[in-house]
Amino acid sequence: MFQDELWNSLLHAIELVKENEDCLVYNVVNQEDGVSKVFEVLYDKKLDFVSCICKKFESEGIPCTHMLALFKKLQISFMPNIYILKRWTKAAKLERVMDRDGVEINDCSNKSILLRRTKLFQLASNVIDKVVLSEVASEIVIENLEDALEKVKLVMESCRSEGVLEKNSGMQQPHFNEPLQVRAKGCGKRLKGRKEKAKEKAKGKDKGRRCNGCGLVGQSHDKRNCPLLIKR
Repeated sequence: MFQDELWNSLLHAIELVKENEDCLVYNVVNQEDGVSKVFEVLYDKKLDFVSCICKKFESEGIPCTHMLALFKKLQISFMPNIYILKRWTKAAKLERVMDRDGVEINDCSNKSILLRRTKLFQLASNVIDKVVLSEVASEIVIENLEDALEKVKLVMESCRSEGVLEKNSGMQQPHFNEPLQVRAKGCGKRLKGRKEKAKEKAKGKDKGRRCNGCGLVGQSHDKRNCPLLIKR
């Protein structure tokens, strides 16, 4: 959705129509649209905030084409954080979710633990990358990590005794059953038509035909034209 608005903003022309101490007013028009509808975009100097008459940002939470056209006009290379709502960020679903009574929903508690775990891994990885080439620095990190591990053990034991560990802290690995074996379409023998089946059936009868004259099976003759009887 945002990409569509961004691409459409390149097709719009913008013009300053009013300016005072508090705000700037711009008119935004689509250059390729046959119907030249004008959209008014307001820039509040005191609040440092842009709003458009179409109210797309207020209703859908996405900066509209006209606002993006103004950002381009003002040479704003990066989207200000005020226009990036929390629901569009990657961390929107990783935080704890509370119900109306302020009680944490347990289904989402594991996600907060995963987020914390990810941060710890990133920090540890950055430290390792910086000290791996230095033996002295590596020894310092190892020594501090061992001390930290001992302190963490004491804290965890204290938390267990007091019963203040977070619920659902044990993350269970999901179990997946093997999928059912399904025969793929088109595999194996092909389907045969009625004519082909009739021919094979006739060939099968010929193979099983028995001559009453010579007693042989699978011959192309019968008693009337049996070579053995003709010779006699």
